[in-house]
Amino acid sequence: MLVSGGSAGLGLEIAKVFAAADDDVVLVGRSAERLEQAAAQVTRRDGTPATALVADVTRQTDCLRLAEEVRQRFGQLHALINCVGASDRGRVQELTASRVHELIDVNVVAALQCSNAMLPLLEASHGSIVNIGSLAGKVGARYLGGYNLAKHALTGMTQQLRLELRPRGVHVGLVSPGPIRRADAGTRYADRTAGSLPEKAGRPGGGTKVKGLAPERVARAVYMCVQRRTPDVILPGYLRWLIAVGHASPPLGDWLLLKFTS
Repeated sequence: MLVSGGSAGLGLEIAKVFAAADDDVVLVGRSAERLEQAAAQVTRRDGTPATALVADVTRQTDCLRLAEEVRQRFGQLHALINCVGASDRGRVQELTASRVHELIDVNVVAALQCSNAMLPLLEASHGSIVNIGSLAGKVGARYLGGYNLAKHALTGMTQQLRLELRPRGVHVGLVSPGPIRRADAGTRYADRTAGSLPEKAGRPGGGTKVKGLAPERVARAVYMCVQRRTPDVILPGYLRWLIAVGHASPPLGDWLLLKFTS
C-alpha cells in the first residue's frame, strides 16, 4: 500500500496499521529526512521497514514518477491512501482566491493526480483508493475558512470516481473523521484566529463539541475501509444520522450545527 502524507500524523498511523497486517508500505512526503524517520517506525512483522519515496503529490510529474517507481520496485499496488491535506480557519468573507487555490491543491488536486497516476496499478490488482475527508466535507460549520470548500470538493470527486471506477474493479472509499487528537490542539491556529474570530474558532473542529478521535482509531477505520471495500465512513458513526437529518431539513441542520459548535 501507499500512503501520501505518510511522514507524520494520521498518515503515519495509517501506515503502521497496514504494516502490522504485514503489508508492504510506501510512505510518500516532501521531506526525505522526515520520511526516513517515519519509515524506521513502520515495520512489517519480519522487521522490514517501510519504503520512503520523496514526492510532491500536488505536481503531476512527481505523481507519474512515483507510480513508475512503485511499479519497478513492487510490480503492483493494492491500496492508495490519499492523506495529504491542510485545514484552515477564518470567515468566508475573508477568503482570498489564492488561499482557496492553495487548499484545493493540497486537499483535492493532490488526491486527484495521485489517484490517476496509480490507476493502472490499482486496476491490475482490483485495488482500493481511500481519500481522507472530514466532517467538514459533509457539513459547512462556521469559522473553518476554505476548509469546508476544499473537503466538500473532495467528497464530490470521491463519489464520482467511485462510480466511474466500479466497472473497472477499483474500490474508492471516503473516510470522514471529526477532529483528531493532536498535541497542539487549540493552539495550531493562533496566527489565523487572532482578531475578528471568537476564541473557540481555534479549537478542534472550530469549537465543535464532538470528542476528539484517537488517530489510531481513524487509522483502523481506514484499514477496514480497504478490507471491506466500504464506500463511505463517518467517524464518530452516530453523526451520520445527524448529517442525514440536516440534509433532509436544512433549517434543522443549521440548528444542529450551531448547537454542536456553540
